[in-house]
Amino acid sequence: MVLLENYVSKLLFKDTNNSYNILIYVDIDGILTENFMNDYVKKIFEKNENLHQYIIEKNNQLFLENIDTIDINNYYNIKYIKNKHFDKEIDNMLNNKFTTELKWKFLFCIDKETNKSRCYFKIDHAIADGYQINKILSSPFQDNDITKKFKRETTFFDTLYYYFIGTIMLFVINIKIFIHLLMKYFNNINNINMYDDNNIKSDTDNIIKTDTDYIIFKKLNFNEIKKFTKKNNITINDFLYSLMIKTDKLYRKKEKCILTISPINISGTTQTNNMCPIINTINNSDNNSTLLNKVNHTFNNFKYSLFIPFLYFLINYITPYIPLNILSKCYNNLLDNADYVYSNIIGPSNFCLEKDVNVCNIHFLTNARNKEIVYSIISSGDNINIICSFKKGLIKNKKKFKKYLYSAYSSIINNV
Repeated sequence: MVLLENYVSKLLFKDTNNSYNILIYVDIDGILTENFMNDYVKKIFEKNENLHQYIIEKNNQLFLENIDTIDINNYYNIKYIKNKHFDKEIDNMLNNKFTTELKWKFLFCIDKETNKSRCYFKIDHAIADGYQINKILSSPFQDNDITKKFKRETTFFDTLYYYFIGTIMLFVINIKIFIHLLMKYFNNINNINMYDDNNIKSDTDNIIKTDTDYIIFKKLNFNEIKKFTKKNNITINDFLYSLMIKTDKLYRKKEKCILTISPINISGTTQTNNMCPIINTINNSDNNSTLLNKVNHTFNNFKYSLFIPFLYFLINYITPYIPLNILSKCYNNLLDNADYVYSNIIGPSNFCLEKDVNVCNIHFLTNARNKEIVYSIISSGDNINIICSFKKGLIKNKKKFKKYLYSAYSSIINNV
């Protein structure tokens, strides 16, 4: 039994709303044999220590407990169904609770007629983050730690600017956000106390109790986006984040200052969760050029300033001394006020399962917690795949939301 020190895992474990399980699914050209599937799950279990662990709470502390021997048959299922029905399994996999002691599971869908397969993998986010999952799924074949390829470089004079001006700007922005959220928190407590005698429940209470719904968007052309971003001297991440904000304005049809949370990788895949939260506010009504420039400038500040190293230091050396219930209240208050959670990861390349069986596409999504919309974005070959997840009923018209994202994409690509 080992003391759990990762603060993200602690917060996710203490989340009583069963939030942010990760579901990733891989589309495959070819038929996976039952022997291969059984061996594949066994090898993954053998090679990944975090799949042996579950979290327990003792004396107000969290520990990782190991299970080294399991019945592998309890951790995967095989369904022989038509390819057109593969997507119907998403809802069950995403919203059904784990029935095993270890919080992960595989589902393999096989269509022999069309020679197609799909592999679903679901895991408790407290055990692994997105890049950890990439590494887990490819571990039987190769070392695929994509985070080793991350490079963040800039010029000497830009570095000076980001170290000083960028760091100060981010501190000022985050202090303002912190004060605003703190005021809202105490106002909400006062409002709850006022209504306690009347036993009044808000609409948010109803949203929390519902399952997660989702929208799968058609694949975006990676090369087209790359060409556009190179021409406009921004990153692909800048473009996709701006796409999210532009879509919000088209769907909401009114101006709003949006609060977003984004994870940034800070330690490769060395820990169970390797992310540091980026909190940002942005107006959804800026024109395309202004929006792209603002987003680019903001993310450059996060990447190149001293703010993230300082925040990482605080998280590692101060949060262990803060009671977990206080950290959980801060976490809950932040998510209760977030409009979007934005996550963009690089998918594995050259991912070959067995002879004549290759990965052709990959998606991922997570459960939503409250009223936030979760953007889960992953690249796969020449595709960029986006899924939005949210509590059922939050987005009333999913077809319109889809249409507005495509409109936002065309608007940005063609009018900057």
